[in-house]
Amino acid sequence: MKTNLLLALVAFFFLSCNQENDSYDASMSSAEMAESRDLAGHPNENVLNSDQEFFSERLLIKNGSIRFKTNDFQTSRKVLFKLIEKFKGIVQNESTDRYDNSINLYIDCKIPSKHFDAFVDTLEGVFGRPESRNIRIEDITKHYRDTEARIQTKKELENRYRELLKQAKTVSEILEIEAKLNEVRYEIEQYEQMIKNYDNQLAYSSLNISLYQESRRELEFFKKVGDGIYEGWDNFLRFLIGIVHLWPFVILILVVVYLLKFRRKK
Repeated sequence: MKTNLLLALVAFFFLSCNQENDSYDASMSSAEMAESRDLAGHPNENVLNSDQEFFSERLLIKNGSIRFKTNDFQTSRKVLFKLIEKFKGIVQNESTDRYDNSINLYIDCKIPSKHFDAFVDTLEGVFGRPESRNIRIEDITKHYRDTEARIQTKKELENRYRELLKQAKTVSEILEIEAKLNEVRYEIEQYEQMIKNYDNQLAYSSLNISLYQESRRELEFFKKVGDGIYEGWDNFLRFLIGIVHLWPFVILILVVVYLLKFRRKK
């Protein structure tokens, strides 16, 4: 009788262990299936909203370039920097170059996106009609919302793995779940970095500004004449200096000429 009771208890113990393992394996399978669906590019249905709510606010990135001609380069340059400061912009790069017939200013700046259109309109109001204007608009609404949905799905998967970690009984189970957690955590960080990059591009718009002034033709002519006179005089001085360097040969030639004349007189 005692033997039969002992055998029954042992059988019950093994049956309970098998049920726990089956439950753990089923949970793992469920979590892994959820992860595979996510990696395949299908976000969790609980995360998705209706299309109307999903794209209710368009997320637009604006970048562009604009070029102006001016008759007063220095004054226009000062005005341009004051306008950038007024609209809370940031100058990232500035360069100037000069050619025979023009002087050019190039500025790469960041303007708060909420002020971008007003800033461009103000530039055209101050400097007149631009010689060239190119504004590019990129709609990232879908990419942004999809990335947000993936983050939420990954976080839900992370929570499920944390629950499974609490139920794990063996070292191998713990190590396996922790490895999965690290993978999911890494993917979440990647998606969150993408969101930060999007936010930076949405907060500030890039604008390349070119400003140039042409030189007056008559001034250019007189400048070239002056340069020619200067170069001619410089060459003449170099010729005299060259003769001075050759003075021994000059004296020798004069001596030879004198001797020849002297012999002819005799």
